[in-house]
Amino acid sequence: MAASKKEFDKDYIFSLIMPSAPIASENIQPPSDDSTTGGTDETPAHDSLSILQDRISQITSPAVKLRPAEEFVLTNLMEQLVADRLDEVFFKFNCCRCDKCRRDVAALALNSLPPRYVVVQPDELSSLLQDCSTKDVSSALVKAILYVKNHPNH
Repeated sequence: MAASKKEFDKDYIFSLIMPSAPIASENIQPPSDDSTTGGTDETPAHDSLSILQDRISQITSPAVKLRPAEEFVLTNLMEQLVADRLDEVFFKFNCCRCDKCRRDVAALALNSLPPRYVVVQPDELSSLLQDCSTKDVSSALVKAILYVKNHPNH
């Protein structure tokens, strides 16, 4: 029969998992035996998982924290360019302007363009969009709108 969890040396296992962690066994209070010997299936208040979490939180340094997510934006420049040019193309061509057709045109155009993902601060995004070439975007939009005009999905 397999050994129970209580028979493992928790400090030894933790030192194998986290070798750089200091072992402070005097700060750890093992669970009392009366909660496990009574025959009940209740978990002790301070189980091994909470002990490990306490140790990890003690070791974690505040210098490792990352910058907040709102400082940087992950975006596909091609998606932004297609969204910006979409109204122009629909204005030039006489076709349905419903939401379904607009989404179909955008999807077809984006599928034919290579993605250009960048991580930038939100205020730098407009300058990057102005520097991008829109020749390929315009041709992809024209091809997509002609296809959707001839093959509408509604």
